[in-house]
Amino acid sequence: MTDFMKRTLNLIVSIAVLAAVAIAALQVAQATVTFQEESLALAPGEIRAFEARTPFGIPLRNGLSWTVDPSWLGKMDERGGFHAGEVSGSGTVTARLGPASTRVAVTVTCPKLVEIQGIRFDVSCGRAADVYVDVNANGGAERAREEVDRETDRVSRDLQISTDLRFRVYYLGSTRAFTSAVSWLGRGFTAGPTVRQTEAVYLDLPDFIAIDQSQMVQFQSANALRHELVHRSLRHFVGYANIDEVPSWLNEGWAFLKESESGRLHTEARVASASSAFFGRLPSLDALSDLGDWNRRTGLDQIYQYYVSAQATQFLIDDMTLPGLLRALRIVGEGERFTTALTQAVPTFDYSSFTRRFSDRVKALVQEYPGIVAPRGSPDGTGSTVIAYGLRPGAPVTVRTAGPLERVFSGTVDAYGVYVKYFGMEWPVGEYRVTIETEGRRLQVNATR
Repeated sequence: MTDFMKRTLNLIVSIAVLAAVAIAALQVAQATVTFQEESLALAPGEIRAFEARTPFGIPLRNGLSWTVDPSWLGKMDERGGFHAGEVSGSGTVTARLGPASTRVAVTVTCPKLVEIQGIRFDVSCGRAADVYVDVNANGGAERAREEVDRETDRVSRDLQISTDLRFRVYYLGSTRAFTSAVSWLGRGFTAGPTVRQTEAVYLDLPDFIAIDQSQMVQFQSANALRHELVHRSLRHFVGYANIDEVPSWLNEGWAFLKESESGRLHTEARVASASSAFFGRLPSLDALSDLGDWNRRTGLDQIYQYYVSAQATQFLIDDMTLPGLLRALRIVGEGERFTTALTQAVPTFDYSSFTRRFSDRVKALVQEYPGIVAPRGSPDGTGSTVIAYGLRPGAPVTVRTAGPLERVFSGTVDAYGVYVKYFGMEWPVGEYRVTIETEGRRLQVNATR
């Protein structure tokens, strides 16, 4: 090839490169996003394709970036397809190419009727969440939406933790539907709890709460919801990277505190924990820290771990104050160990002393042993619950009732020195005098049904 031919070829290549650069620069400067509607409305999970073009109609295939705001509204794929998220809401999708950008308003609409795994749901979308109610569940979608909005506000206010992230709540009408729905909705996610003899669950990565209404009377769904909302609040407040550093006794204890803020369950947890400490059977906080150990407990051990953890959580809040505890949890979210974070947040707090004194403090929740109380309420929401505590574990008891229904029956003190008798809807309405006798002791209390 002659020098003239080489110079000619180089000139042609240079002109081609400059032309390509000029075209690219023009595209960057004048890129637009074209779509049929000025705004888009999509159903949850629906996909809609966007396409960027130059003013000359030439499609842009590379170099385009997308932003979805808020991020939970959905996501863009590499082909320019917008995938609507699973919850309703409004926001924008922005396309950028160099200095040019175009924004389109996007709404993920609230569905009215949805079928999942053969389960039909009525849907109502509130301020905080989209609420799906199995048509076989109690109360209806509007009532459930009001409950979710109310309890979400309540937990956020009480914990002083708020989040703008919307989520989903599912109310199921049977245990079979509950298991099927949770398994399907949580497919592909490994974090969070599994369905195991439970009436409510929160799955963190897909960010939904499910409640089995068949396992509770209707009013109790709010209690179960509050429990799971606490788990969700802590998850979002601490973040995903270090949430396992939060001990189970705090995570579950705080949830149980909000679930049982007043009434018979709150009282039962307090006196049963005290009785456990009285007989030297109170588990240590270290034994209640690991989630795997927590999930493996069954029977009374499984129930009482919630009772004990609630007392520990209340003591911690009392000692550190709620703002102090939240500072510690924020530090945990930044990657610090839980016990170290407590001291950094509140330098005067001594966790070693806290754990060492724990059993004595729980024992002091009750001033006299044995004892008997009768708080209002029972598992079915009516009547009262009679709780005797500080009795010898395994001892036989004789129970006598005087009132609208006079009965004599026997029972056995549990392994923690507690005997519980519910006076629910199966008892005639009225005032009762309840006497519990065991090993020469007689305890009496009045109970109302």
